[in-house]
Amino acid sequence: MEKTIDFDTNPPVATTEYDDRARRAIPGYEAMHTMALSFLKFHLPETANLLIVGAGTGMELVKFSNNPQWQLLGVDPSTNMLAIAQQKITQNDLSNRIKLFQGYTHELPETPLYDGATCILVMHFLPDDGSKLALLQSIAQRLKSSAPLILVDICGEKGSREFEKTTAIIKLFWEEMGMQPEQINEGMKTIDKGVYPIAESRTIELLQQAGFGDLVKFYTGLWGGGWVAAKN
Repeated sequence: MEKTIDFDTNPPVATTEYDDRARRAIPGYEAMHTMALSFLKFHLPETANLLIVGAGTGMELVKFSNNPQWQLLGVDPSTNMLAIAQQKITQNDLSNRIKLFQGYTHELPETPLYDGATCILVMHFLPDDGSKLALLQSIAQRLKSSAPLILVDICGEKGSREFEKTTAIIKLFWEEMGMQPEQINEGMKTIDKGVYPIAESRTIELLQQAGFGDLVKFYTGLWGGGWVAAKN
């Protein structure tokens, strides 16, 4: 459960290239993060503890540290990704407000409870064999009642005509974003072998099963979807 692509031993993208590749590969990447921050500012108290699941190279940690009264914990299993995140934290003089945890969400202590959480472009690395639900449940268990969760994921059903069409459009989008043919091929191989997207209806079902309600969709980017949900 909660197994992902190993970004240390067999990363789909070189860790040092991840930030640039993500900006090119995910439609509206920067705007999506800005929208997520806006929702967090709306829902969170002035002083808050925020849990960042799948913190990776620290994009969200630095972006969401915009509010000086927030404390953040970034969780990620990748040592290499977190090393880059730590560099950013140090460069931006944020060590007093951002901490890192190398591991999985279910390995965190069950206290303290957090005022909010984000899980951005993480869940699609988990198969829908109970692992997706387990991840969402582990987040819910560490949130205060009514705390917001920002969930962003790749959506779609592999093998469906709609997904095949979207994949073809994504390849053209990547070309427009300046990705090289070998990078596009790498991306398609990752989608084929290491990513487990599900239909939007299934995403909503899993959120509800994990104990979240009051869902609002705030982002659509070709095959990407983003929701704000509240812990029941």
